[in-house]
Amino acid sequence: MGRPGHPGDVPVYRAEIMRFRLQAVVMAAAAGALWCATAHADEAAVHYNLGLQLKRQGKNADAIAELEKAITLRSDYAAAHFTLGNLWRAQGDYARAAAELEQAVKLQPQDASAHANLGAVYLRQKRLDPGIKELETAVSLKPDDYEALVSLGAAYRQKGDYPHAIEQLKKATDLRPTEAVAWTNLGVARSKTEDKEGAITAFKKALELKPEDAQAHFNLATVYRRQRKTDEAIREYEVALSYDPALAGAHYDLGILYTQQRRYDDALGELKKYLAATGAADPASRKDAEERIKSLESAAKKK
Repeated sequence: MGRPGHPGDVPVYRAEIMRFRLQAVVMAAAAGALWCATAHADEAAVHYNLGLQLKRQGKNADAIAELEKAITLRSDYAAAHFTLGNLWRAQGDYARAAAELEQAVKLQPQDASAHANLGAVYLRQKRLDPGIKELETAVSLKPDDYEALVSLGAAYRQKGDYPHAIEQLKKATDLRPTEAVAWTNLGVARSKTEDKEGAITAFKKALELKPEDAQAHFNLATVYRRQRKTDEAIREYEVALSYDPALAGAHYDLGILYTQQRRYDDALGELKKYLAATGAADPASRKDAEERIKSLESAAKKK
């Protein structure tokens, strides 16, 4: 290297200058990128907050549009994916709901609510195993999530895994003993096992909390019928129909029980109501009801 001032030193000075200029360009580019990212994040937050406001106002279509804008600007916006997924779920579009909630879970794997809601959507799609998996994750992250426990218990019941269903639903009733829905589901799960008395206890508890629950009365009546407690079953079927006259199964079962008690006119009326309520559903039961009606009408003509 030459002495200071020697022409051989000039390229070194120029190289230093070029290096500083290059660093300045890189720093400016980084600052610009950071500013752009921050601006996009701020704009995404504006759309997200507007979406929440519209959601609270019941303007779901407009809320969905704003949340989609937020995600377009910031694809890793977990809260926007979560809220959008819940809105699609409310709209009954479970495919889109699942897609958004899957993104929310991917971005925030420790979010119990995201797992719980995704599990509920999977159940709506009849995807029992993935639904159970997500709900199990939700409960492991948040053991006191009542809704997740009830959903998980119901999912196990649908799968036919009654011991696990009872386990989860018992946790739910312990957590909120004054909520009827868990007691009703617990009664249904127990009714599928040998614990019929446990089922009756659960249904009675549900009806203490919600006496107008027609389905709970129907379920209790069904257990009584299987125990051959005809009078108790008839009473509960009649109460169920007083709250929900369109409960087709209650008309059918009541028609059979009335027949057993030789209350033929009452039986005929209930079986006809059953046919009117079912339309083309359950062809086997409809055929049975039609044959019973013919038999009853034939017997009445012979009198």
